[in-house]
Amino acid sequence: MLSRNDMRCLIVSLAVAAAGCYNGYPTLPPQLAEGTTVLAPGSVSLNVAGGAGVAAFPDTTGKTTTQFEAGFEARLRTGLGAKSEIGASVFGGAGTSVANGDPPFALGGKLSYKVAPVPWFAIVADGGAMDFRVSSTAVFSGDLAVVFAPYTSPDGKQLYLGAKGAFTIPVLQGATATGESIVVPIGFDIPTSKRVRFIVEAGPIFGFGQQSTSGGSLSTNGYGGYGTVAFTFLLR
Repeated sequence: MLSRNDMRCLIVSLAVAAAGCYNGYPTLPPQLAEGTTVLAPGSVSLNVAGGAGVAAFPDTTGKTTTQFEAGFEARLRTGLGAKSEIGASVFGGAGTSVANGDPPFALGGKLSYKVAPVPWFAIVADGGAMDFRVSSTAVFSGDLAVVFAPYTSPDGKQLYLGAKGAFTIPVLQGATATGESIVVPIGFDIPTSKRVRFIVEAGPIFGFGQQSTSGGSLSTNGYGGYGTVAFTFLLR
């Protein structure tokens, strides 16, 4: 069984978490860092993102605790055709300590699939794993996002917004905590050249965590927000 110290998690780190709270584990990175555009078949892109966030959640005494986090993600994608693309990412991040505990941090990776049936709408699905606190606390996490582009200029600039739901479960015998999150990203995707796009994005995050104990179940909610900047490079 995990200790209380191990149960603490990030809520909002760009590349560590989007959710959970005191009784749960972090979900995958909250940011989209992309609009509704998709790669042509055979094209390859590299997206590099970095950013930070702040979260508020109750500690062991019920008092609201504020935590700051920062992280990175590097994502490689290739176009499949049929207005879709597939890729893989690596990410990592760290946050400030809570209640005199060790600063939380995590490293992980994920696979992603994106499809855009129409130019103004896309669906992005992610699935991956991370090592929370880089210990034996391995977790599996997945999320599903819908992305809308209410405005795209003739030169390719795009304002987009989305909604993302995520979950996480521990891959550890005897662990009983789970976490979920809801993220509402809003971003602007700007082509700076034929091969480079600049993305700025921010949004609120709502996290939920549950833990089963011998005395029953514990549930905790948290909230926060994040901001990120990213560059997408068309490699081929």
